[in-house]
Amino acid sequence: MEHSIIFPLPLSIHIGFVIVSVILLLLCYKKRKYTYELYMLVGIVSTLFIYVCKDKPYFYILGLEEIILLILTIVDMAKVSKALAEAEKAKENAAKEAAEQAEEAPDDDKSE
Repeated sequence: MEHSIIFPLPLSIHIGFVIVSVILLLLCYKKRKYTYELYMLVGIVSTLFIYVCKDKPYFYILGLEEIILLILTIVDMAKVSKALAEAEKAKENAAKEAAEQAEEAPDDDKSE
C-alpha cells in the first residue's frame, strides 16, 4: 500500500471509507431528508479529489470547500435541532392541555 504524504490513509482504505460513508449518508438522507447530510456527503466524496491533482492551488480550493461545507453543515444541524426541540415542546404542551381537559371533564359531569 502506498502512503500519501498529504493524506494519511492509503488510497484503497480511503475509497472504502468513502463508499461506506456514502451508503450510510444516503440511507440517512432517504429516511430523514436533512440537507446537512447532503453537505456531509459532498464533503466526504470531494476528499477523493486529493488524488486527482497534485498542484497546491487545488488543495487550497479543496480546503476552502471543506470549510464552507463544514460551516453549512453546522448551521443546518443547529436549525434542525432547534426545530426538533420546538416541535417536542409543542407536543408536550399539547399533551399537558389534553390531560388538563381530561381532568376537567369528569368534574363537569359530577356537578350536573
